[in-house]
Amino acid sequence: MLVKKLILCRLMRFAMAGAVVVGAGAARADWPMDQPIRIVVPQAAGGSNDTVARMLGVALGKALGQTVVVENRPGAAGSIGMQTVVQSRADGYTLAIASDSATLLGVVNKNVPWDFSRDLVGVAMIGDQPVGVAVSGRAPYKGFKELIDAARSKPGAIAYGTSGTGSSQHIIGEWLSKLAGVSLIHVPYKGGGQAVTDLVGGQVPMAVLGYAPLAPQARAGAIRIVAITSPTRNPALPGVPTLTELGYPDIAQNQWVGVVAPRGTPAPVIERLSSEIRKIVAQRDFQAKLLEIGFDARFMGSDQFEPFLLHAVATWRKLVPSLSLQLN
Repeated sequence: MLVKKLILCRLMRFAMAGAVVVGAGAARADWPMDQPIRIVVPQAAGGSNDTVARMLGVALGKALGQTVVVENRPGAAGSIGMQTVVQSRADGYTLAIASDSATLLGVVNKNVPWDFSRDLVGVAMIGDQPVGVAVSGRAPYKGFKELIDAARSKPGAIAYGTSGTGSSQHIIGEWLSKLAGVSLIHVPYKGGGQAVTDLVGGQVPMAVLGYAPLAPQARAGAIRIVAITSPTRNPALPGVPTLTELGYPDIAQNQWVGVVAPRGTPAPVIERLSSEIRKIVAQRDFQAKLLEIGFDARFMGSDQFEPFLLHAVATWRKLVPSLSLQLN
């Protein structure tokens, strides 16, 4: 009798465990239920990442039949917003808009309490844009070669602006300096807009910035874009050579924007999100809106985006220590 009771108890435990597993699977299949989805933007409202998040939020809300709320959590170069996501439940109801600089945060700042490759997972890339090497319209350099020749002849005489210390633009500027054998002076700004203003005014002769803030001033003739970082020439800039063409193939680094989630988010949820974002990015009106803020639509699903992100983190971890950056 005792043996039968023990066997019966074990069978009941197995049945209960099976019910829990089935229940969890059903919950994932029912996602999203009657609960808002939050997209955290680790920058202030009004920037390109914020604009992409709000565009995506509207489209994703329609596709999923659920409310999508965009929440700005700026501070510490984006680290605070990303930490908010890392500390959230991995249930598909908290996402983040991430950009290339997010993969750099833990590399350039050892005080960041989270690790991108350990704590976050890629959902989908939405779009990208080249980084431009630009000179002021008031500067005497007509092209990239003249700029580099001048920097070699007068070490430390040419300054370049970026959107901030430790940004991908800063890394690219120092990387270029090292490979070209020149000494450029980094001038960090609190955003690309401020850097472009000083570039146009001639207060800084050179800048390394995303294409979006450079494009209007380049079209107006106030500045000249002398090189871009994309592997191939950009259709919008057919006359501008790539750094690859100019002899620097290692610096083939575009700025990108995409969606990430806390690591541990159920695979079916990641797959559903990735699938819906793919449909959204394929829409012509969405692509047109991306172009308005300087991004080319470039979808990458979770199966490709995740290894892309891990490769980016590994690249920065290898590169940054070799540059002897001034990060304070």
